[in-house]
Amino acid sequence: MVTKKWRVAFLRRRFSPTGGAERYLLRLASGLAAQGHEIVLYCEDWSPRENPFHAIRKVESNDPVSFAQKVMALPLPDRHDLVFSLERVPGCDLYRAGDGVHADWLAFRNSFSPVLGRLRTWLRDKNRKLCALEAKVFAQGGARRVICNSHFVAEQIVKRFGFERERIDVIYNGVPYPQFSRGDRALGRQALKLGSKDYVILLVGAGRERKGHDLAWQAMRRIRNKEAKLLIIDTPTPVAMPHVYAAADVFLLPTLYDPFANVTLEALAAGLPVITSAQNGAAEIMEDGVTGFVLERANDVTRTVTLLNELEDPGRRAALRGSAQALAQRYDLPRNIEATLEVFEKLT
Repeated sequence: MVTKKWRVAFLRRRFSPTGGAERYLLRLASGLAAQGHEIVLYCEDWSPRENPFHAIRKVESNDPVSFAQKVMALPLPDRHDLVFSLERVPGCDLYRAGDGVHADWLAFRNSFSPVLGRLRTWLRDKNRKLCALEAKVFAQGGARRVICNSHFVAEQIVKRFGFERERIDVIYNGVPYPQFSRGDRALGRQALKLGSKDYVILLVGAGRERKGHDLAWQAMRRIRNKEAKLLIIDTPTPVAMPHVYAAADVFLLPTLYDPFANVTLEALAAGLPVITSAQNGAAEIMEDGVTGFVLERANDVTRTVTLLNELEDPGRRAALRGSAQALAQRYDLPRNIEATLEVFEKLT
């Protein structure tokens, strides 16, 4: 059992109420603080309502590059035992690649949309800056160790940058299972203005292109039940998220690229049949047809339609509920925190 009390500096530029990385950070920080570790956040801006930290230090910057430069100019090693970055910051002790590899996201985008994808990549100077910053993180002296939330991302880092596999730890995301397994279906449907008999397909994820919103709509136009509802959550909801999941019948995430979409675990904990793509690192923990459904390619709309038609049957959905929730229980939050503390020990 790890007994050392750590002074940890977390780095995350901004708070997003719908961001998976932010939810992960809040859960991890809350768990570490509850164990008596000293947790400080360095950021550009943060929500005052979502604050499990002992202190929040503001950094005057306005983009990923200037944030990295400004924060690493601070005397962080004098104040903290380790610097744990959720941003691309060269020189940190521990980098969690929760946002994946930007260069690989661009490659996946181009493979799904050869013309428009390449045009969007070329037009945004931010893409070139992020790729250059990312390369520095994985270069000599960039980061001492790296946490990946899937082998999907770990292999991308090794292949693209030649980063030593021995310095990478794969720790799957954790979910507060009791919270997401006890949503109120009636309350959720009332708040979201859904009928009690509606067939509801839920997609949670901000970023229309990357999360596959258009692919979901393509499937909805082709399914048998023309009265079915597609509920896309990409902004804060009028009711707590456990009730949103409980209000749904199926969870659909045809993402073009996701290191490990935390919403996948949340949906499994709620007992929903999950349909996602192999381009979601969370697919690694799923068994196709048993604990969920994995599309070989996010744009396999034909199979998505077949599955949505099949899952309209309440009996079919009920048969999957137990295996989905059993899988989510294996990836609870305490397991994630303990594994993270073991990585801290490696840095000593």
